[in-house]
Amino acid sequence: MILLPLETERLRIRPFEPERDAGPLHELWGDAEAMQFIPGGVKTSVDETRERLETLRARGRHGWGFWAIEERESGRPVGGVGLFPLNWEGPEIELAYHVVPSVWNLGYASEAATAALAAAWDTGLDHVVAVAIPGNVASRRVMEKLGMSFEGSTRYRDFDVVRYSIERPA
Repeated sequence: MILLPLETERLRIRPFEPERDAGPLHELWGDAEAMQFIPGGVKTSVDETRERLETLRARGRHGWGFWAIEERESGRPVGGVGLFPLNWEGPEIELAYHVVPSVWNLGYASEAATAALAAAWDTGLDHVVAVAIPGNVASRRVMEKLGMSFEGSTRYRDFDVVRYSIERPA
């Protein structure tokens, strides 16, 4: 079970608060360029983003889920990171992360994902997978930075994706 909040030097990972987080995270889920690599499509309003956050919050169970990333200094929500059953079905656990465009290239996705993996290893988990649309170079770079190994191409939620995995360090 992952116990929240998790904290890094610059970030706090916590459960989503849909009312508070919908506006800031609409920068991500309302942006066509950002959403080209994220299943679920562009949300046309802050209300749709809030509904997505409510769904994600409700899916979290048994210590797994997709959670808010916020800047520790400002408290501003800047994305999401999570560990959850692959395709919400399992049995493998998937690592996923998204950050709002205004903080791209600041290393937030890698920092949050590193914290999530450390928490996974602390629970005794021994293997984590991640998937990305092949053209999502930034996401693939994060996976490689985390030490994940490329396993190949596969299908996921009706999308062609690349799959990476990592084993718990010895």
